[in-house]
Amino acid sequence: MLALRGRVDAVIIGAANLRADDPDLMPNRLRVVVTRAGDRIAPTAKMFGKHLGGEAIVAHTSMMSSETREALQAQATLVELGVSDVDIPRLLEWLCRERGCKTVVCEGGGVLAADFFAAKSVDELHLTVVPRILGGSNAPTCVGGSGFEPDAIPDGQLKSVERVGDELYLTYTFPW
Repeated sequence: MLALRGRVDAVIIGAANLRADDPDLMPNRLRVVVTRAGDRIAPTAKMFGKHLGGEAIVAHTSMMSSETREALQAQATLVELGVSDVDIPRLLEWLCRERGCKTVVCEGGGVLAADFFAAKSVDELHLTVVPRILGGSNAPTCVGGSGFEPDAIPDGQLKSVERVGDELYLTYTFPW
């Protein structure tokens, strides 16, 4: 994952992912969190650390309160990109136009990944298969939300498989 982060122009995660894991998203120097209202995003989150260099961005909707904006704008660039949901095509367009991004990686969570698929904004899917069993209704999933009809997303085409120890790294492409 670190190698993939190092090859892209920006790393994007959802607010639930930020709250659950508090990643710094390094080695990438352009770090983006997507949120509706910014509730429970701590201004002390690792990705906002000034010592990391680069820029942290909070892509949000108009639902973000002025108090939350004030708390986060000292740590990150705030970009309003929707009314009730962050518009993924607008986010990608903004990153391209304003920050020169050509390639980004979305690390999830599941709801954000579903939003990227719904917007037909996934060129490649990188899956890691590890020998750890999780399960149940609270286990994280690759794609969350309400799901998709059987023909809504084209079947991925296997591009590569790499084995490192007991883990498999799979890359699929999507022919939109």
